Amino acid sequence: MKITKTEKIWLALTVLFYVLYNLPGVPPYGQAVPTIVHGLLTVLPLWVIVYIGLARVYKIYTLRDDNGTEG
Repeated sequence: MKITKTEKIWLALTVLFYVLYNLPGVPPYGQAVPTIVHGLLTVLPLWVIVYIGLARVYKIYTLRDDNGTEG
């Protein structure tokens, strides 16, 4: 199975925003405004990237229908 360009971009963006979200010491502890800004700049795009990427990958690969098999 070959990884498509869409999947590579999706994976790169997901890893990038995950790393940005988990930087140690960012935002500083006990400060509300930087925490909200950090969340808006990292968590929100991460959610959007994951769900839009999932939708695009599901358009590329169709799910197999297993209703006719015995199990």
